Amino acid sequence: MHASTTTRPASGDREAARDRRYALLTSPTAAAVFALTIFLTTVIQALWNPVLAIIDGVEDWGLRAPAPLSVAFVVIGCLLQAAAFVVSDRAPRVTVFLVVAVYVMLAAVLQVPTWVQAMYVVIAASLFLLATRLGAGRAVLWAVGVILVCTGTLFVSLSTSVMSPVDAATYIARELPALAAPIAAGTALGLWWQAQVRRVERAREEAALAEQEHDRRVDEAQRAERTRIAQELHDVAGQHLAGLIALAEAAGTLVDTQPARALALVAEVKNEGRFAAASVTGALSDLRATGTEPPQRTADLRRATELADYWRRLGMPVRIHVDGDVDDIPVVVSSTAYRSLQEALTNVAKHASRAPTDIRIVVGSALEMSVENTAPTSTRTSPDPVGLGWGLEGMRERALLLRGTLTAGPTRGGGWIVDLRIPLADGSSRTADR
Repeated sequence: MHASTTTRPASGDREAARDRRYALLTSPTAAAVFALTIFLTTVIQALWNPVLAIIDGVEDWGLRAPAPLSVAFVVIGCLLQAAAFVVSDRAPRVTVFLVVAVYVMLAAVLQVPTWVQAMYVVIAASLFLLATRLGAGRAVLWAVGVILVCTGTLFVSLSTSVMSPVDAATYIARELPALAAPIAAGTALGLWWQAQVRRVERAREEAALAEQEHDRRVDEAQRAERTRIAQELHDVAGQHLAGLIALAEAAGTLVDTQPARALALVAEVKNEGRFAAASVTGALSDLRATGTEPPQRTADLRRATELADYWRRLGMPVRIHVDGDVDDIPVVVSSTAYRSLQEALTNVAKHASRAPTDIRIVVGSALEMSVENTAPTSTRTSPDPVGLGWGLEGMRERALLLRGTLTAGPTRGGGWIVDLRIPLADGSSRTADR
């Protein structure tokens, strides 16, 4: 049997992932170019003075090894240091160890500390790359440790051979700033770089989360809109089909005793059928548009003028007055108000088709809308059994869901008025997506 495994990554795996995240020399080509740059820069600076001395014919170098051999060792040391950067992406600690070891060997064993002062920058570069992977405390410990190893080894070498301990300590004290400054700067830059990378990563994560949240909200809004349209389709079909059934039944009961009234009811059946077809078609158009057409196609109060124009073309005298910017209304409020307006005008067309109708829309701390028609211009009246209430009740329920109110009733002049009021929360009207 196999032992159960845990899905939590080990500390070594987490550290390796972190190293990869902050890596700079992520490709062999980049590492090779960086190593070559390091080698050329270091070897030129390290051998500049020795080469000039050779040209000037200096014979007594005061070195442990012959001058040509010392120069060869310095070149090899620069090459080894540069090669150490090839593995810095995978093993930055190894790079620091190799770079420091080469410096110590050349400065202490060959006793050419002034030749290899150019390697201070190389040591700083290795610590920079390491500091991008470590916490601040560990990075500082590495920097201090490297300074102590370099100065301590150099002090021991000089004080036991060419200098007295006092002279060696004096030399180290003078040399310490030149060594410590680039090391401190490299470590600080590495920590700064790590902080910037973290900041960018956090920004990317926040952007990704924001995008996911946006997609989730869009998906919820689309599903809610589809649900609303499906409910509205159900309401529209139910209302008008019920009206058709009621009118047909009334006509059937009156055909023998009151044929004239039965014929009037048949005409109402035709009108109700026409309005039913128009309402169902509008709802189906909204359903087709959801998720497939631009959001601005959703039916809301921005199309109130189009709706008024539609009824004017059918012969209904409709006037509309808008006070405020309907673009600032939240989409759910605007859509609910539009459906209420649509239903109110449909009722006017059914029961007072030629009556002048005034629409008033006011946008402020609340959305206020009224649809008022005068008394019917026709002397023919609709029979009492015709269902006048299904649409009104549906409008009232939608308004209540938005903490609003909807009232309807007769006017003194014999007309009819529908009043809708829905409060708008502060700022909510500015953020709705359409």
